Amino acid sequence: MSQSARLAAARSDGTEREEALAEVRQLITDLRDAAQDGRDLARRYADVLQNVVDEYCIEFEKRAEAALARLEAAA
Repeated sequence: MSQSARLAAARSDGTEREEALAEVRQLITDLRDAAQDGRDLARRYADVLQNVVDEYCIEFEKRAEAALARLEAAA
């Protein structure tokens, strides 16, 4: 192999390596972004679930207090 062919092959290998590294960096960035999006979504769903549970607890507490008041009044 001539020296110019070896240099061309080395440049080509270097370019391919740089492209592969750039692709890996982009994949890492995309994975980090997806993970952050997943965490944000989980937090939003947790907040929604917490609000629903709070609403049900408040409603059942009111109903229990009303039932207890009726029992005490009947006694």
